[in-house]
Amino acid sequence: MPKSAAAARRPAPAGGEVVPLRAPARGAGAQLPLNELAYAAIKERILSLELRPGQFVNEQALCALLGLGRMPVHQAVHRLMAEKLLDVLPRKGLVIRADSLNEVLALLEARCAVEPNIAALAAERAAADQVKAMRKLLADSRRLVDQRYRRQFMAFDRAFHQAVAEAAGNSILVDAQRPLHERSARIWAIRVWGPDGLRLTQREHEAVLDAIGRRDADGARAAMRSHLEALGARILEGAEQNGELVPAV
Repeated sequence: MPKSAAAARRPAPAGGEVVPLRAPARGAGAQLPLNELAYAAIKERILSLELRPGQFVNEQALCALLGLGRMPVHQAVHRLMAEKLLDVLPRKGLVIRADSLNEVLALLEARCAVEPNIAALAAERAAADQVKAMRKLLADSRRLVDQRYRRQFMAFDRAFHQAVAEAAGNSILVDAQRPLHERSARIWAIRVWGPDGLRLTQREHEAVLDAIGRRDADGARAAMRSHLEALGARILEGAEQNGELVPAV
């Protein structure tokens, strides 16, 4: 199971609580500058929804919990603000950014401009071991389509889209896709998922991979576009039923 999937099992914090953050293990990451360690640790907690949209945090607490000084944490916070993962509210401090409905749909529109072509390239260029690894990811995620496992499924969703991007064999496209997909993580924190939402997403992922496995570039492009457009339609339907983007509990 991917590391990100394992991380998704950890319980989400209560609203407003600042939870301990763990920097990457010193063994593998010993050569990383302290600001990179702080950045990686905080960002992973945001993307895995351990730090939830709308939750308040502060630099002093983050410093203490990470065991790092003010400067690396301060630098990490500024990077995360530039990536629109954190906001500053006057007299209140830092808050994990929660996207509006328009922002969520704009993110999906941006992904539609990039990811279908990435999937087409993956169909042309993916190595056999990459296709095998993606099949393993989807075999594992197939067991998590119940809404009880939504956070675990989210980790596999991230891993699958990243694997498709890497299979395209273009590092610039990987770098272009990653922040768009990372910002989309907040989709998983809102109550827009109907009972069949994860099953539909799983089925759409399988359609993308089926086309990649058949080396069908046009089919992969169409399947990825269909997936993202269907996701947008599900979000709109959920927002209409709730009257807004409601945080999931």
